[in-house]
Amino acid sequence: MVMAEGRFHQSMDQKPSAMAEFARFLGYLIVPVLLLAGAMVGGFLDRAEPVSLLGALPLPRPVFEPGSWFTMGHVWVFGLFLIVNLTGRRHGAAVAFSALVLAGLGAALVWAYATYGDAHVLLPAEVIAALTDRTMVLAVALSVGIGLILNIVVFDLVRGRPWWKAPLLAPLFGGAAYAALFHLLASSLGGSYMERLVPHLIVVVLATLLMLVVYHALRSFIRPRAGYGGA
Repeated sequence: MVMAEGRFHQSMDQKPSAMAEFARFLGYLIVPVLLLAGAMVGGFLDRAEPVSLLGALPLPRPVFEPGSWFTMGHVWVFGLFLIVNLTGRRHGAAVAFSALVLAGLGAALVWAYATYGDAHVLLPAEVIAALTDRTMVLAVALSVGIGLILNIVVFDLVRGRPWWKAPLLAPLFGGAAYAALFHLLASSLGGSYMERLVPHLIVVVLATLLMLVVYHALRSFIRPRAGYGGA
């Protein structure tokens, strides 16, 4: 009986406290939040940079003119999908979602500062003008946010064997939702909804296949924590 009680008290002592678990959870967030924030900044800075490589794709003109609305900013968006998938692989959906929320809150604070603060002291006029374009900011924020959330949910639901199922299906569903919602809200880009959506969906499929290759190459370096195997 004494030995049993000793084992019981020993196991209780070894159990990490709630505070330690919370601190560990915050530690898991540092790298993905920084990566997501960096990709968001990169996408904003390259928002008007044309993607010349798309000119080589066999897409009909003038349905898809590279640089007319699809820019390097959209390419950075796919980087966000890859980051949340790798985060989900390593730490699970809770960490991936929390990292996305924190990075999104940071972006929202920058937007609020540019819109309601004294942003002219630190930011150039052209940056302030882009941040205060409410139609485009709303289109990007809602479409990318909802697409990434759907991606995280799908990834968590289908993760397992075979390994490629989650990183393939998640960005396909999330990317399709992002493209569909973006072109619905950003109606000022010119052309009809379907003229912009269809080629964008083609790019989503191509980007998903490329992300799958990158994901596979990183699997040996980014291994799942206990309980998150399979994907």
